Amino acid sequence: MKFDERQEPEAMVVKPLENRLDSYVADEFKVYMKNIVQNGHLKIVLDLSDIDFVDSSGLGAIIATTIALRPQGQLIVCNARDSVLALFRLTRMDRVIPMKSDVQEALRTMSSE
Repeated sequence: MKFDERQEPEAMVVKPLENRLDSYVADEFKVYMKNIVQNGHLKIVLDLSDIDFVDSSGLGAIIATTIALRPQGQLIVCNARDSVLALFRLTRMDRVIPMKSDVQEALRTMSSE
């Protein structure tokens, strides 16, 4: 699984460069995100703009990142396509993980907290 990442003043922005976050790549995603957290990045914006599909394993990997950031860190998801947003709403994870429309909105949210 390939990623693009960049450090902004407010947070680390991570963008998976794949079209699916599913059982085939979920473990790799979890390890990658865990390494980012272990390297001291406690505010992360997850840009899902390239992701068309997330299954339960992918959602679990995102939740694992949120748990790894507790209690002092935060994950904000942005640029979720309609199908991905529907999964977050169906599972009510949009109430647990903040969802923003784009990276800039997510960064503004990070800087205001």
